[in-house]
Amino acid sequence: MTARATRILVIRFSSIGDIVLTAPAVASLRQAIHGPSEIHFLTKANMAPVVEGFGALVDRVHTIEESTAEVQEALKGLNLDYVVDLHNNVRSRSIKRTLGLISFTVDKQNWAKWLLVRGWRRKPVAPIVERYVEAFAGAFGAVVPEAWPALFKEGNAPEGLPAAYAALAIGATHTGKQLTPSLMQTIVDRSDVPVVLIGGSGDVERAKTLEDSRVISLVGETTLAESAAVLRGAQHVYAGDTGMMHLAAAMGTPVTSFWGCTRPSLGMAPWNHAQGSAIIVPDAQLGSRPCSKLGNRCRHANGCMAATEQTYSERSVK
Repeated sequence: MTARATRILVIRFSSIGDIVLTAPAVASLRQAIHGPSEIHFLTKANMAPVVEGFGALVDRVHTIEESTAEVQEALKGLNLDYVVDLHNNVRSRSIKRTLGLISFTVDKQNWAKWLLVRGWRRKPVAPIVERYVEAFAGAFGAVVPEAWPALFKEGNAPEGLPAAYAALAIGATHTGKQLTPSLMQTIVDRSDVPVVLIGGSGDVERAKTLEDSRVISLVGETTLAESAAVLRGAQHVYAGDTGMMHLAAAMGTPVTSFWGCTRPSLGMAPWNHAQGSAIIVPDAQLGSRPCSKLGNRCRHANGCMAATEQTYSERSVK
C-alpha cells in the first residue's frame, strides 16, 4: 500500500518579494519531509502568479480575495496535517484556529525592526529566508538551502530584445523605495548595453522620463513570468528594495540594489545573490538606521534615495 502523502499548508498572502523569498523555504520543507508530500499554498488572488512560478514545488495554490472565510471550508476538507505560517498576521492566525492543526510560525522580528528604526538597535535582523526555515526546522530537520530553486521555468521574455541588455526595475510601492529620475538616468548613461525597463501599469509615466535611444520600455506590458524571463536574460539588473530585486536574485542575475528609507539591516537584502551584485545605501551622514520598515516614511524629507544616488555616482560600479 502506498503511504499517504503528508499534507502541509504554507501561508503567505503577499507581497511579490516576500512570496518569492518563501521559495527556498518551501524547497527545504519538501526535501526534509520523509516519504510522499503535498504542499498547498494559500495566498491572495492577485499573488497567485507568483506561487504558480514555483512549479512543482507547490502542488496546489489556494487564494482569497479579502477574507479567509472564502477558503476555510475547502481547507478543512483537505485533511491537512500541518500548517506553516510564513505571514503571521490576523488572517493567518484565523486559518490556524479554524484548522486546529499543529502549526509552525515565522518570527517576523517586528520588535527588533522597531528598535532599528528608532535607532536603539544596531545588530541586523536575520535574513527572512533563514527565519522562514527556522520556523519549521526543528520539527522536520530542515536546513537553509545553499541555492535558489528553479523558478518561473516556463516563462519567456517578449520577442525582439537585444542579445545583450541590462534591466532596470522602476516600480516601487512606497516613495522611500523609488529610484529618483536622475538616478535612473545615471544608470542608463553608465550602461554599456541597452537598458530594458520593467514595471507595472502605474509606472508608465515614470518610464517616459527616460528618453534615450538605448532604452526599451516594457513597463506595463509584461506578465510576472515574462518579467522573470527578462531578468533571467539580463546581464545585470538594477532595482530598489522591491519584489523585482528579489526576483532578480532568484533568477541568478547580478543585481545592484538601491536602498532609500529602508536598509538591508531589516533582513530583506537580496538572498544568495549572484557574483557581481552590489548594495548601494545612503552615505555615512545619514547612517545605517532605516527610516521605516516599509519605506513609507522618511526622516530626511525624502532625501534618503538622493543620498543613495550620490553614493552610487561616487562609486565606480556600473
